[in-house]
Amino acid sequence: MPLIAALAIATVLLAPAPASDPPTWVFFADKRVNADELEAALARRADELAPRTMRRRVRVRGDRGVDVRDLSPASQYVQAIAATGVRIRTTSRWLNAVSVEADGAQRAAIAGLPFVAGLRPVARAQRADHAPLGTAEPSPSAAFGVAETQLALLGVPALRECGLTGAGVVIGVQDSGFSLQHQAFAGLHVLASRDFVQGDDVVADEPGDGEGQDRHGTMVLSLLAGDDGDAYSGVAPGVSVILAKTERVDEEEPYEEDLYVAGLEWIEGMGADLFTASLGYFDWYEHPQYDGKTAVVSQAAMVALANGLVMFTANGNEGPEPGTLIAPADVDGIIALGATNLDGVVADFSSRGPTSDGRTKPDLLAPGKDVWVVRPGTDNEYLQGNGTSFATPLAAGVGALLLEAYPELTPGEMLALLRTTASHPDAPDNDGGWGMIDGYAAAGLYCTCTDGDGDGHFASACGGDDCDDGDPARHPGAAEVCDGRDDDCDAVVPDGEVDGDGDGVLPCAGDCDDADPARRPGAPEDPDDCIDSDCDGEGDLACAPTTGGGSDTGESEASTATPTSGTTAADEPSTSSGASDSGGGASGDDGCACSTRGRGAPLGLLLGLAALRRRRPRSRVSSRPQ
Repeated sequence: MPLIAALAIATVLLAPAPASDPPTWVFFADKRVNADELEAALARRADELAPRTMRRRVRVRGDRGVDVRDLSPASQYVQAIAATGVRIRTTSRWLNAVSVEADGAQRAAIAGLPFVAGLRPVARAQRADHAPLGTAEPSPSAAFGVAETQLALLGVPALRECGLTGAGVVIGVQDSGFSLQHQAFAGLHVLASRDFVQGDDVVADEPGDGEGQDRHGTMVLSLLAGDDGDAYSGVAPGVSVILAKTERVDEEEPYEEDLYVAGLEWIEGMGADLFTASLGYFDWYEHPQYDGKTAVVSQAAMVALANGLVMFTANGNEGPEPGTLIAPADVDGIIALGATNLDGVVADFSSRGPTSDGRTKPDLLAPGKDVWVVRPGTDNEYLQGNGTSFATPLAAGVGALLLEAYPELTPGEMLALLRTTASHPDAPDNDGGWGMIDGYAAAGLYCTCTDGDGDGHFASACGGDDCDDGDPARHPGAAEVCDGRDDDCDAVVPDGEVDGDGDGVLPCAGDCDDADPARRPGAPEDPDDCIDSDCDGEGDLACAPTTGGGSDTGESEASTATPTSGTTAADEPSTSSGASDSGGGASGDDGCACSTRGRGAPLGLLLGLAALRRRRPRSRVSSRPQ
């Protein structure tokens, strides 16, 4: 049995004003790139971004996937800032800004530069120490060990039973650091890691870090992706992760939002599908500024969401008073989490909404009080902790399972899906939003139906919308092809695909007269009947046009002829190209008077145009789950 202990994760506290000058954001007025240079610069940036990032962006945005926001701030501007003697901390493409360490005189000099749009302090916050609560002895006899209850509240066991683990999903996790010493991380797939605090790739504790730097991130990561057999499990142990260390834990060194922005931009550019962070900021901001647009981290989150990155964040631990949420939980479209205890009751410490512009927050609830996590610094021990910091990775894990089931979910679709299937979708409030996440309900037909042909649509027999679950070419949204079937499952076979005369040839396949079974491609031709029986657009030789003598005036007269087959003039109109003085048409040896004024469009071309008109595409409705 694993060793068990207990721990409470205290709330994020407002940092006291530091003795030294705080870091400062410097925002630039433009990117200093002209129209001639822009195209080449965007192409270079597209090549630099991970292919997975570009595919996500193009799919969600519907454009080329890059724009001027993806370009670095102008190097001339950055050099001019550095020339004032400041230390440049971070650079943001999305915000077109740098963060610097500067004194008052340097800030004044920078503010006077013509290309500087404005300055703003870098927001700070700080965690309190982790206070131990004692020990506990749960009974880890269930399939997921000590984590069974917290996972069951979210419907995770049912999702895991139907095969979902998060496989194929990439999650960016941003926190204080990560130690992978514990055996629950033995099978974790880490794609990349970066330390934005010390500027290297070491995300575990290292010289220069505060004591316990990597503790919080380690516990968060275990809730998301830990796996220790029947002793413990996170929600989605099959995911791949990108790890960013962006938080300082020293009591004297509050963590700053510029590192958060740097980490978020890096994770998005590395190809993550989903992002989770349990950090939030409220120093320098007043409640009227929690409108989802003002805080710098909120502005960065808006760009990430627009790029298709699904984002989960903590709503804060400042409850129970109204309006106590933190940034970037105030962003419209980000999935902000409140916390409950293991009975599903909202925790007192969980921050409440609304945002300053009246929107409901948090969005959803997940367990965040007395939840089980790995004990940092050990190989096989576990402990309990509290905080929306812990509710967030549990919710993000459910998001990963849903992305495995439905890989093309956009941020907006993920939020809508989780809201509409949560515990009280019809009565959201600012204590718990739309309620406790129900992952099993959100998965919909994935766990209760079949997709036998692997086309992403479930069989109609079990409630899906696939009219033929044995043929991957037939499903809602599929292109109609000339096969006489309802390929897009709209219960309508296109007109051109109906064999009206039963000759085995469809109009869309070249049947030029679907009312006459004797006329079809490959049918025998009667050279004397003036009928295009084989639909090749060529007339009979006996009906070839002839040229009559011109009249004295040079003008032509039209005349019609009746074919010997009995076809009426209305069926086969023709005109004479050269009438005699008497107006008679030239007659061939077969007695067929088929004179013409001039050759019109070939019959095959006319039939082709008619077929195209019949085959104009219809609008189709996506079957993506909502």
